[in-house]
Amino acid sequence: MHIVISHAAAPGPRCRAASATLQLGHLQTLLPQLRAKTLHTGSPDSLTPLAEHLASGQLYPDGLVPWAAWLAQAHGLFQNGQHWALISPCHLQIHSDHVAMQDPSGLELTEDESRTLMAAMQPYFEEDGIALHWHSPASWLAQGQVFQDLASASLARVRAQPIDPWIPRQSAAQGLRRLQNEMQMLLYTHALNDARSARGQAPVSGFWISGTGSPVQPSASDALPVSPVHQALTQTGTRLGATNPHAIYIDSLAGGALQDDPQAWIQAWQDLDAQVFAPLAGRHAPDLHAGLTITFCGEQRACPYVLGRASLWQGIQQAWRPRTLYHLLQAL
Repeated sequence: MHIVISHAAAPGPRCRAASATLQLGHLQTLLPQLRAKTLHTGSPDSLTPLAEHLASGQLYPDGLVPWAAWLAQAHGLFQNGQHWALISPCHLQIHSDHVAMQDPSGLELTEDESRTLMAAMQPYFEEDGIALHWHSPASWLAQGQVFQDLASASLARVRAQPIDPWIPRQSAAQGLRRLQNEMQMLLYTHALNDARSARGQAPVSGFWISGTGSPVQPSASDALPVSPVHQALTQTGTRLGATNPHAIYIDSLAGGALQDDPQAWIQAWQDLDAQVFAPLAGRHAPDLHAGLTITFCGEQRACPYVLGRASLWQGIQQAWRPRTLYHLLQAL
C-alpha cells in the first residue's frame, strides 16, 4: 500500500521556518524504520501536481488523473463508457491584469447553500449534455461526453492562484468556457450570493473543472480495493483524501501550506500524527507494515520511504546520527 502526503514541505517561508519546531512523536517513532527510495521531481507547468501524479500510480497522462470517475465508482454512479469531472464552486477575483481564485475552502459553503447553487446551475449544464450529482459542499460530480480525453488542471494548481494559465484551451472545451461565463452571470444576481455578501462572506462566482480522465480498469462492477492500512485508518476516524485504487492520498496540509499559515500547518501535521502515524506506530502495527510506502511531497520534489525493520547497520547509523523530521522535510 502507498500513503502519499502532499505539501509535507510548504513553499512559504513562515511554514518552512516552523518545520524546525514540529514535534510529532508517532512519526518520530517510525523514522528509524523508513528506508528512502529514489527522489522524484516534478514540473511547475504540469496540469497534475507531483503529489497527485504519484498518488495515481504514475499511470495517467498529465491532466487526466480520473479522480471524478473514482468517486463515481465509490458511490455506485459509474457506468462503463461514461466520462466524469469534478466541479468545484469558487470565488473568482477580478484584477486589472488577471483573474485569481480564492481558495475554495475559504468559502465554507454549507450543504444547503451548495445544493441550492447546484440546483440553480443544473439546467444550464443539462442543456450541454452534462449531468450533475451532488457530492459535498465543496465539490460536485459531473458526467458528460465533453469530458472524454479533456485534460484539466488540478484544483491544487489554481486555488489562491491566477487561473489564466490553467484554463483549458482545447476546442472541445469551448462549450465549457461559454458555460463558465453563463454561470458567472447567473451567480452574480443570485439571492444566495446577496445573502452571503450581506454577511461579509465571499460570493460564489464561478466553478472549476478538474479530475477528468478514464480509469485504467474502468469496470463499473469492480469495487475499489480496501487495504488493511486503509481499514485501520478508517477505524480511527481519519479523514482520508480522494478515493483512489492506487494510494491513500492525504492533502490536509495544503490549506495551511498555501496560505503560509504556520499555526494551521503545524496543527494539520499534529492531526496527521494522531490519526495516521499513531496506528502505524502502535503495538499491532507490524501487521500493517508489509509492502507499505509513505511518500512525503513538496511542491517540486517528493521522496518515498519503505516502512520496514531496520537492518543492523541502519540501526547503528540511526544511533549515531538519528534521523529527524526536519532533515527529512528539508530534502524536499
